[in-house]
Amino acid sequence: MIKVFKSILSAVLRLWSIVYTYRMSVRMKSLRDVVYTAWIRNFLGEMGEGSAIQYPCSLQGGGHRRVRIGKHTRIASHGILGCWERYRAMEAGEGELKQRFEPEIVIGDNCSIGEYTQITAIKKIAIGDGLLTGRYVYIGDNAHGGLSWEESGIPPIRRKLTSKGMIIIGRNVWIGDKATILSGVHIGDNVIIGANTVVTKDIPSNTVAVGNPAQIVKRLK
Repeated sequence: MIKVFKSILSAVLRLWSIVYTYRMSVRMKSLRDVVYTAWIRNFLGEMGEGSAIQYPCSLQGGGHRRVRIGKHTRIASHGILGCWERYRAMEAGEGELKQRFEPEIVIGDNCSIGEYTQITAIKKIAIGDGLLTGRYVYIGDNAHGGLSWEESGIPPIRRKLTSKGMIIIGRNVWIGDKATILSGVHIGDNVIIGANTVVTKDIPSNTVAVGNPAQIVKRLK
């Protein structure tokens, strides 16, 4: 019985693929993203001409009006933009703490940000023109608490958000899949960050950095 059902289902899907081709599905997705971009841009502070955000995108932290995106920039599907104006935390041995911030996310022109990329700020993240990222990239200027013994008794999600400073990313930077850019980091122009790299310190312009923590392995001439 199961074998017969699979055969019928396979035949139906084969016929459907003739009617609804892969090329057609791509066009429908593109149309959906045009509509989605026109809708979601109303919740952002600024979004330049020719920019697009693919469905779906999560706006977190209540500060989406502080997000500014330049011209001809594309954010692929399942992106997260977290601009945290407020956060409920706890202090060790005390009650609830309501944190408030003045965050800012600025993304330049002609950037291409890969699927499942998360950009989260309580201070400022500034990204220059021409950024290219792979998938699952994390760019965050904050963390849940520190490494103190007092905080260990608080669930991580309830710990205070802390930051070592803003993140500045220069022009024409290429960040590989699953790379992590942490707070207080300045990445120069024309930098390549390898896949799975964790950046904890400044990376000068015209270099290639890989590893955990990131190490400069080549200087571009």
